[in-house]
Amino acid sequence: MRSLPTTALSFALLIAAARASAMDDFTGTRAIGMGDATRAFAIGDSGPMLNPSGMSLLKNFQVMDGSYGYSSRLHAHTLHASMVDNTSGFGVAGGIYYNYHVTEPGGAAGNGHGHEGGFALSLPIAGRATLGGTIKWFSLSGVDAPDGHSGGVTFDLGTTVNLMPKLAVAVVGTNLRDLDNSHATRGIGYGVAVTPIADLVIAADGYTRFTRDNQTGRNGTGFMVGGDLTLAGKFGIRAGGGYDPATANGYGAIGLSAVSDIGAIDGGVRQDLVVRGETPRATIATISLRLFIPAQQPGLQ
Repeated sequence: MRSLPTTALSFALLIAAARASAMDDFTGTRAIGMGDATRAFAIGDSGPMLNPSGMSLLKNFQVMDGSYGYSSRLHAHTLHASMVDNTSGFGVAGGIYYNYHVTEPGGAAGNGHGHEGGFALSLPIAGRATLGGTIKWFSLSGVDAPDGHSGGVTFDLGTTVNLMPKLAVAVVGTNLRDLDNSHATRGIGYGVAVTPIADLVIAADGYTRFTRDNQTGRNGTGFMVGGDLTLAGKFGIRAGGGYDPATANGYGAIGLSAVSDIGAIDGGVRQDLVVRGETPRATIATISLRLFIPAQQPGLQ
């Protein structure tokens, strides 16, 4: 793995240079483009944010992922930065990330601000499974800290198992230490991913949230499906959809990427298509820039 001081310094400089005006609605540009169906193939920043065990699935050094996201439901702006390194000869991977967001719902309630940071590790087990964990820190204020629940430290635990060379399943528990705040949602995610060819991933996920959303008061189980196709190694197309238990709405999603040997520009949009009750139709949009150093992938076991 790269030198930890060098990695930490690079990440600190990235954060220091960034300024931004809802963390629960922001899952990363790739994940949003796939309808959030990424837990069984959680590569890149999907690892630290959705399933840390996914970081050991793909050999590369993602030097930076810098993203901006907007959620119309919470009128929230999110700035994200992350770094993931899986160049160790033992398959041990590490990642760090940071989110800063501002929620501007309007009215007398005022605005909300939030910081979220995390450090993740993942390691392979017996050549067929990976195990990972993320330690996370939240600091929230304003409308993002209902009843004074301003954050704290919690953690995720996840595992990914390769049942066959082209079939993987995953289970992950999120925010297992209860912070009683919808931006640190407690829940269990599970997923399956199939890679019929090298450049195509088809995934289906479920997510059961135990924490009620502080806007709608809902929890329950959601489901999502999605796909990720790379064309000629230069262009990426993603699509997906699902049901969100926080809003009880059904949604569709699409994402695009332009890829080079050392970086990529990604965009993703998720739009509510089926609206139930009085919950407003929501749009989530995000754009990101990735810089990475590819590594030779190991052969199939």
